Amino acid sequence: MDKFVLRPRLLLFGDSITQQSFKAGGWGSTLADVYQRTGDVQLRGYSGYNTRWCCQILPYVFPPDELEPPALVTVMLGANDANLPPPLKNQPVEASRQHVPIEEYKANLRTILNAIKLCCGTRPLRVLLMTPPPCDHIAWKNFCVSTYGVPEDADPNRRFENTEVYAKACLEVGSQTGTPVVDVHSAFAKRSNWQELFSDGLHPTAAGDAVIAEEVLAAIKKHYPEMQPSSFFDPSPQKLPLDFPDHKAVDVGDVPGCFKRHIEKKSLPREQRSENENL
Repeated sequence: MDKFVLRPRLLLFGDSITQQSFKAGGWGSTLADVYQRTGDVQLRGYSGYNTRWCCQILPYVFPPDELEPPALVTVMLGANDANLPPPLKNQPVEASRQHVPIEEYKANLRTILNAIKLCCGTRPLRVLLMTPPPCDHIAWKNFCVSTYGVPEDADPNRRFENTEVYAKACLEVGSQTGTPVVDVHSAFAKRSNWQELFSDGLHPTAAGDAVIAEEVLAAIKKHYPEMQPSSFFDPSPQKLPLDFPDHKAVDVGDVPGCFKRHIEKKSLPREQRSENENL
């Protein structure tokens, strides 16, 4: 019998777009809702971080040979790496402090993927790379002018075209490493009203987060179908079972035995679970 795992972890790793994903209507909170009682969605988002800075915390977020590594990891980075390098008109050098050259960005993504691989050890490696969403640099500049006092005639420190380059680089790394990629950038940009999906030109609104959640769940279904959540009404053995029996399945005549059988069945390999019994 396999070791009983209460709920597998889904770890979200990234920058502010990930850090803020647990807000009301956020894409992370949507995943947590979808995975009620089947998986624990864990937030590891770091506002303002680029891939260079994220590489410094890899041993702490993804310790090698972790006893209970995450069952699935999403990695969405690049929005800050795509910060334009200096010089920028009427902008201090500090306005470009998050910039990471494109080749280093790709190398850093590979470093992150390798750290996750070492963390998982002999356990299954399930990773979804995610491209950064597009940047509405006009709205972002207006936000910086009104919020941070940036001169109105200054160059924006981000541009749509540059973020697109980093999105394509993420797709390239995914293709080269055999890692599935959620193309958030294209999912936004193909919409005629994509600029309305941001609160400030950079960070998604609830509507933008809904797009991200939809794309992530579709990618899980396509690439890691065994990580889809089950329910009392959909007890497929090919999906993640409930942690303990649904209340409708509890045998009031044999409560201890009911829970014992659930735990025993949950510990069996998927192919040995019965599709006719609710977990």
